[in-house]
This record gives sequence, C-alpha cells and structure tokens, in this order.
Amino acid sequence: MDISTINSIQSKQNFNDLINADVMNVELVKTSQSETAKQFLDSTFPLAKGSHQDVSSYVVYYQQLLIFFIDGTHTGLKDPKQFVALNGHKSEPSAILLRDKGTHVELTFDRCGEIGAHDSANIEDIQVEGHRYWISLLNIDEQNRISMSQQDQIFTAKDGSDYLLK
Repeated sequence: MDISTINSIQSKQNFNDLINADVMNVELVKTSQSETAKQFLDSTFPLAKGSHQDVSSYVVYYQQLLIFFIDGTHTGLKDPKQFVALNGHKSEPSAILLRDKGTHVELTFDRCGEIGAHDSANIEDIQVEGHRYWISLLNIDEQNRISMSQQDQIFTAKDGSDYLLK
C-alpha cells in the first residue's frame, strides 16, 4: 500500500468519523471540519500543484477553474474536466460545482458568512450530492447538515449554457 492510498483511506476515515460523531466541541469541530473537508477536496478533486488548504480564491477564466494561493501563484485542477459549472460572476463566483464519477460537489462562498469569514478562500460550505439530498461537510447544525432538494438548481455551465442540477 503506497502513501497516497494510506492518506486517501485516512482522509475518508476522518470524514466518516466526522459525519458519524454524535457529541462535538463546536470550536474544535469547525477547525476539524474545515481541514477534513479540504482533505476530501484534495483527494477527490486534486490540484495540479498544491492543496485546497492553501487556496485564497477560486475564479473562472474562460472555461477553466483557476485556483489562487495566498502568495499569488495559481494552479488548476489536476483533471480540469471535474469543473462543470458556477453561480455568480466568473471573477467572484458565489458557488462552484465540481463533478467526480457522476457525483456533484458544490463549494459555496460567502466572505461575510459564519464560516466563510474565517476561511482563506471564503468557503462557506461544501456540499456533497446524495440521491435526493445534499450533505453539508461544514455546517455543524444537524438540521442543516442534510438538506432535501426542494427544487432543481440552475448553474451556469463553463461554456455559458444553463446547467440544470436535478
């Protein structure tokens, strides 16, 4: 078993432990959830270089997702096809939609939000698509962790067309 496999298994176990935990210290969980969620992003949507932990912003340039680091350098996704859509303006999206093996993951941004204000990339939430629901990786309020999709969501695909998420 190589190091990447061990890290991947460890990240998935950390994520599962976080989702299944019943009693948590809120401040510890906020930090832990953010780190674990970004480890999930690193393992599922790896960057060409660097880590989601060190990202300061996500922007769309033409049809590509550009990821900027605090030091001003930038990169993209290792597999650019994983970026499928956005909401908001390309230079400051309110949401980015990624897809891996048919499953969507939505990163929402809010620099004034409870979580986003403390995150270097202003990530307010990371939600993973279930069959008829979304699972929040950052929201520790149990009522909001799993939300049923009441209506279809429309994003802007990277080619500018509508991207309907049912």
